[in-house]
Amino acid sequence: MPSIRGGLPLLLVLGCKGKAEDTSATAATGTTTTTGGATSGTATTSPAWAPDIYCPGDPSGVCDDAAGTLHVGAGAVDITPACFESWEDPDENGEWDWNSEAFLDCGCDRLCAGDDGYPGPDEGEEDGEFQASWMAGFHTGRPAQGSHDPLWARALVLDQGETRIAFVVVDLVGWFNDEIDLTREELAAAGLDVDYLMVSATHNHEGPDTMGIWGKTATQTGVLPEYHAQVRTATVEAVAQAVAGLTEVASMTVGEVDIRDYSDQGARGFLRDSRDPNILDPAVGGAAFRDASGAVIASLGHFGNHPEAMADENVQITSDFADPMRRTMETGSSWDAYDRDGLGGTAIYVNGTVGGLMTPLGITVTDPDGGEWREYTFERNEVMGALMGEMALDAIEGGTEDTAPTIEVAAHSFLLPVDNWGFQAMFMVGIIDRETYDWDESQAIDDDNVPKVRTEVAVLRIGDLEMVTVPGELLPELAIGGFDGSYTDSPDTEIIDENNENPPDLSQAPEGPYLLEHLTTTYRWVIGLGNDELGYIVPPYNFQLSETLPWFEQAPGDHYEETNSLGPQTAPIYLEEAEKLIGWMNAQ
Repeated sequence: MPSIRGGLPLLLVLGCKGKAEDTSATAATGTTTTTGGATSGTATTSPAWAPDIYCPGDPSGVCDDAAGTLHVGAGAVDITPACFESWEDPDENGEWDWNSEAFLDCGCDRLCAGDDGYPGPDEGEEDGEFQASWMAGFHTGRPAQGSHDPLWARALVLDQGETRIAFVVVDLVGWFNDEIDLTREELAAAGLDVDYLMVSATHNHEGPDTMGIWGKTATQTGVLPEYHAQVRTATVEAVAQAVAGLTEVASMTVGEVDIRDYSDQGARGFLRDSRDPNILDPAVGGAAFRDASGAVIASLGHFGNHPEAMADENVQITSDFADPMRRTMETGSSWDAYDRDGLGGTAIYVNGTVGGLMTPLGITVTDPDGGEWREYTFERNEVMGALMGEMALDAIEGGTEDTAPTIEVAAHSFLLPVDNWGFQAMFMVGIIDRETYDWDESQAIDDDNVPKVRTEVAVLRIGDLEMVTVPGELLPELAIGGFDGSYTDSPDTEIIDENNENPPDLSQAPEGPYLLEHLTTTYRWVIGLGNDELGYIVPPYNFQLSETLPWFEQAPGDHYEETNSLGPQTAPIYLEEAEKLIGWMNAQ
């Protein structure tokens, strides 16, 4: 079917390490036009510029060609924390009061003497220390009590000729570029001959803190280095599984549906946009790879929504709606009204544009039997994920088949300035840890001495599907436009709330072409939190800070996202770098 488009509360992890950096290779070498402070237009690049890596044909010789038939493999490895202790929450508010609420000093397995199945004492038991797994995404002081369903690292490996690409999605709130680089080193040491590794996080708000900012208190990191090591190891294992299962692809099918067609409420049957202008990407994408027998090897389901359906009082580790969505794609769904078959194989949920803020909170979900679900329960989560899985199945069933898909990838790194004072303070005191560049740490931070972080952008083409990574939570309007009111979340929703005390000035909004319009295939996906998580990416025309307490307090009119962003330079710099990369690929 044709493409619909026609053709966090999060903080940034930085480090206390300053490093001088020659940025000439990452600076724009061509020209772009800007409207309202955001980049638009196609970047024209110098013939001398090339990405850090591109396959096939990279001059290093790592991926000389992509000749022959595509082979695909999939893998899935559990990344649920291996060791954490539980606690008592008598007021059921999901927030641990260490003065009055006890933790259970039972060790990694959370079993104490006298519990059913107690195997004997294990690591950390009765040592007087709370081995907490601090949950991410809402507030500090939310340790997990247990696990409802596994978190996963799910891998898709694409192999054609001399080119091998791995795409892994992890059920985490964010996974930083530094960690991905470490994983690439471990992947190389494993000898799996992967030319390029791309990693995305689902942005799960119901799993461990992997960014450092949701620990016991606001001044204590929530990151556990041993858990990071566990995730890296699991990622390599998932890729190894996929490599071992590489199978010749007889056909690839890719398609899209419009989520607004599934409810009289439009998209508000499943999510809402909580910030003006009211714009969301309504496309739910699906892709499937089949072998010669017609069996599905792997499938992808793509949609932009915050995995926070269980809300902030949940203390059971879960992958949120991603779990029932993937299970529905694999094994089907069952209602009183009907039963539906799944595809088999391994399903992977891929997040999209979640900035703005795309959320399932405050939504009443109606199931096919007429049941309505409003409370933040696992039953509601199950319904929501199953319905999203059915949409992905619809997209695949109505999609376009390709019997000879080819693959291509290109990626390059660049620097982004950290303007946010709160972020600067956090890395200075060591709450968060990430390497920074291009500043003098012996001098005070000022307009001429601002730390920068290294990130990257990648474009992956598989047949008629093209995916561009975004290192954070992109506001959808930067990807698709929609300033004419064509992408509101409900037929009854105006693009600007008439009660907004400080509405955005749409006359200053950026003109197209927008990010996805630079891509050339029929099906075009933004890979949210792709290869990094740098918080919200907000267009400069609508970037407002509090006059009294900038960066720490939001400006009137729902400007929360600015307090959890690098700054107003992020969107134009990222868009320029992404358009430069896409323009280079289009010119080849």
